[in-house]
Amino acid sequence: METIIIRRRWRWIGHVLRKEQDAIPRVAVQWRPQGHRKRGRPKTTWRRTVEAEAAAMGQSWGTLRMLAQDREQWKEFVAALIAHGKKGSK
Repeated sequence: METIIIRRRWRWIGHVLRKEQDAIPRVAVQWRPQGHRKRGRPKTTWRRTVEAEAAAMGQSWGTLRMLAQDREQWKEFVAALIAHGKKGSK
């Protein structure tokens, strides 16, 4: 079940990163709120989860944007990400 969620998340990210610069989903994914959170445990946000998974593969948002423009490379990246996740969960 976890691999299905990861695969769908990353397929959707690729879809959004291929959209126009001013498309609402792309703006929402790249938006960073101003200010600080209250004291305590930091909230695990969707974006932080995605950034952590990308960092585990040695990627940044800039490289992800370029990688998403080529669908075949993106599919290979998602497959490698899922394979990497399966190795780490054993």
